[in-house]
Amino acid sequence: MGILSNHTDNNLLACLKQGDIAAFDELYYRYARKLMAFSLTFFADQQLAEEAVQEIFVRVWERRKKLDETKSFKSYLFQSVKFYMFNYIRDRKNDCSLDSLSDDFGMVSESLEDSLSYKELEGMMMEQIEKLPTVQKEVFKMNKFNGMTSEQIAHQMKLSKRTIEHHIYLASKSLKSNMLHNPTLGLVLMLNILY
Repeated sequence: MGILSNHTDNNLLACLKQGDIAAFDELYYRYARKLMAFSLTFFADQQLAEEAVQEIFVRVWERRKKLDETKSFKSYLFQSVKFYMFNYIRDRKNDCSLDSLSDDFGMVSESLEDSLSYKELEGMMMEQIEKLPTVQKEVFKMNKFNGMTSEQIAHQMKLSKRTIEHHIYLASKSLKSNMLHNPTLGLVLMLNILY
């Protein structure tokens, strides 16, 4: 634990805005491992996930003066991973071909981008999540959207870590199953939460 371990994120952000390297180090120490675990839900490649985390913290340092210490730094970091992933895919979409997709995945309409906006696709994804059983849905959202670990969720919900992990597994399995029946939705689920 660092010398600033008893400071809140908001206090550390205020110090960081002034160029305090110790505050940056403490924030990195608090969140790098959690962010890495979250990144691995998007990037199966360990090196790519590490690059995402490193790039995000480089940007935090570079943009430190613009950070809002009244807002959740944790949420900022986890949203940054999602944006990094979207940008990574966008920048490489010319390198992708249908030949590289598995046969299980099915065909995705070439006009997908033209026919549905991101918000509509996100809405479709959220509909599928909302259909999950109540506890699975709550646990899944806490894990994937809020970046909480199994331990944190177990503590908050007063359940065992193993039970929480089982709920996450069942929710992911159910959503992946929907991917096979709806290729368009499958693409959205894959890009947003499952990989």
